[in-house]
Amino acid sequence: MAILELKNIKRTYKTKCVVTEVLKGIDFSVEAGEFVAIMGESGAGKTTLLNVIATFDKPTSGSVILNGKEISTLKNSEISTFRRNKLGFVFQDFNLLDQFNNRDNIYLPLVLSNQKPQLMQERLDQIKDQLGISKLLNKYPYEISGGQKQRVAIARAIITKPDLVLADEPTGSLDSTSSEIILNMFAKINQAGQTIMMVTHSLRAASFAKRILFIKDGIVYHEIYRSQAESQSEFMERISQAQFMLKRGEQ
Repeated sequence: MAILELKNIKRTYKTKCVVTEVLKGIDFSVEAGEFVAIMGESGAGKTTLLNVIATFDKPTSGSVILNGKEISTLKNSEISTFRRNKLGFVFQDFNLLDQFNNRDNIYLPLVLSNQKPQLMQERLDQIKDQLGISKLLNKYPYEISGGQKQRVAIARAIITKPDLVLADEPTGSLDSTSSEIILNMFAKINQAGQTIMMVTHSLRAASFAKRILFIKDGIVYHEIYRSQAESQSEFMERISQAQFMLKRGEQ
């Protein structure tokens, strides 16, 4: 069943003298439980696309439907609540608040939704060991490493049990060891049933996904799926080959 549907999404930005069409008719759907990576050159439109799905931006035209709800027409008064309850976010720069300890950073979306403390603790108990953050909860973000911050950020993203987790270059600020830990965590979270959409430039990061969407010049130019018989290294090689062919097509 499709949890996310994008229908002819266009996004145009206008200045006094210039009209820039960033998204030129995006069509695709994401099934519940998928792990999809979005790849493309800088300026291809992938971040704009993620922002439209995240309700940070509105499309100029077209429809974005999440779990049967048309989100591109939400009123401004409805957007924050919808985003908090239905979407989880993992950013490259973590977006943790240094004045709160890590436990309170994780609780924040539930606090804003007026959930009871008992529910918050129960939700945290369900994920803290899986993410390896039990010993980090009483510390503050400035007291832990980048990889540990990202694990806390992932906990904050999934504690609401969102329909969709959106990750924007989640390993972009991390070293290779920390990146591998985070990507394996994403894979395990996805295996547990969480739907994930990730923007990345990294071949290694993309190889953890089950499907790759290649964005070029504001459209979905190509897509590939990982087969069950395919190893991760084989899939990464196919991603690399697809990127190479896309670049050749530009010459």
